[in-house]
Amino acid sequence: MKVRVFFCKEPDPEFILRDDNLSKQALDTIYDLVWECEFKNILNVGRIWIKFRQEERPFGISLRKRRSHYKISIGDIIQLANDYYMVGQIGAKQIKMID
Repeated sequence: MKVRVFFCKEPDPEFILRDDNLSKQALDTIYDLVWECEFKNILNVGRIWIKFRQEERPFGISLRKRRSHYKISIGDIIQLANDYYMVGQIGAKQIKMID
């Protein structure tokens, strides 16, 4: 299972949180891919959210050295296989990607 974490570049992600849809173009422009890994066992989004919330360097070395923030926060995206989840105040909710 491939897992990716995207951090939002925008300082105020409130406009992103209004909708449950996000386009792939928006993902490429306002998000940075900061971490990617492939796991053999099945994970859920809650475990990844907790890991990124609590640890300074979760799961090893990140892909990007320069990024807007260092811990996962509101508006960031976690991708598990083909499903996308947007991080909220507590946990994450599933969103739909539009082409």
